[in-house]
Amino acid sequence: MDIKSKNKVIILLLVITIHFVTIKAYTQQNNIKAVDTEELNTLIDSISAIVQRFYIEPKTGKHIVNRIRSKYKKGHYDSIKNPKVLSDSLREDLRAINGDLHMSMIYKSPREISKDDAPSIQVNKSGLWTNYGLTEIKVLDGNIGYLKIKHFTQHQYLDSIKPIITSAIESLKKTDALIVDVRNNGGGFEDMVAYYISYFVDSKKPIHLSDYRCTLHNHTYGISTDPNVLGTKLPNIKLYILVNANTGSAAESFAYMLKHMGRATIIGEITAGAGNGASHHEINDRFTIQVSSEETINAITKTSFEKIGVIPNIPTNSAQAFSVGYKLALEYAKENNKKNIHPSNYDHLIDFITIPKNNTAIDIERYSKYTGIYKGGSIHITITLENNTLYGQMRAKGGKMELTLLENHIFKVGDIKERIQFILDNKGDVVQLIGIDSPMKLTKILDN
Repeated sequence: MDIKSKNKVIILLLVITIHFVTIKAYTQQNNIKAVDTEELNTLIDSISAIVQRFYIEPKTGKHIVNRIRSKYKKGHYDSIKNPKVLSDSLREDLRAINGDLHMSMIYKSPREISKDDAPSIQVNKSGLWTNYGLTEIKVLDGNIGYLKIKHFTQHQYLDSIKPIITSAIESLKKTDALIVDVRNNGGGFEDMVAYYISYFVDSKKPIHLSDYRCTLHNHTYGISTDPNVLGTKLPNIKLYILVNANTGSAAESFAYMLKHMGRATIIGEITAGAGNGASHHEINDRFTIQVSSEETINAITKTSFEKIGVIPNIPTNSAQAFSVGYKLALEYAKENNKKNIHPSNYDHLIDFITIPKNNTAIDIERYSKYTGIYKGGSIHITITLENNTLYGQMRAKGGKMELTLLENHIFKVGDIKERIQFILDNKGDVVQLIGIDSPMKLTKILDN
């Protein structure tokens, strides 16, 4: 072996040594027990048995197991002592055959399984700690309702969440349109979805929504709306649902069902495509496997969104979805105005809706020409560009307000209903700043 080859080997050995020393130090520092041979054997044997027994497609389940056992026999997992890293590696292998997003390994850290906090209960982020997923309920300007659902909470909370859903719907029942935001909602339980949907249909009988076929027991069960929900139903309210690529599982069901019922307009990105039902199986006190154990069959389409996702009626990126939905809701309210509100009120709100854009080098270069000091009478405004964002500041001690581009050279000022416009000369240089909603007229006296 020549000197150059020896040096490469030495460097490789050093890298491997540093890697394992780092993992060891991390596990020791965070009181994490390393995965030993016995635990690894238990994990692989348990994964094999559970997947072969419960996975919805037996042939595919066998392929998944064969892949993991083959890698295990070759010693692929032997060097992975950090349980979190091992969990991530196994999750990738569980999904590798067919990309089933419901196949997963879940690792609980020592803090999550610690009993030191007894008798207090551990925080359940899918329940009590997040208002059962209902994180935002408000009425936007123009009498548009907005409901943010972070997750469709766990099954055991169904009776607890019913009055909360009722209260939310009651507070929004007088709005002229409703936006339901399930962006970044990873899912939850289908019976929660059915209960929400029950408020948006008018039927004295249950409406069949979907079936779930379990391969193991050759058993099929379904979910339907509840005709006896508490409070007021909103079967005629105009409904917009915001989704993105991180909308998954039960949250996708919510959008998919309402879309194919012709009940809602879906706005945003194609969703994750996690359509199968899943079950959890605890292996030991720190590892749990999630397995796709039920095939979803929608009552209308007779199929599901597995690997396909929910296709929006109006495609747009996640950042723009809210603004697009809000604008559509205002336009609908304006066209279906039963309260004799002057149309200009809607127009004024629509004028201030901004569609967020990614800042690019061209945007930054363009925005820089607006910076400077503008003065007119007693008014003195400084325009600055910081972290790719334009700001306006009244005098030296005034608060900064973000300027958001509405259209060419016209910006919205903060969250107030004020717009400003930069005036350019024949050379393309900015020379003035004027107010569109106020009589302000300032001259640029200095560039920044």
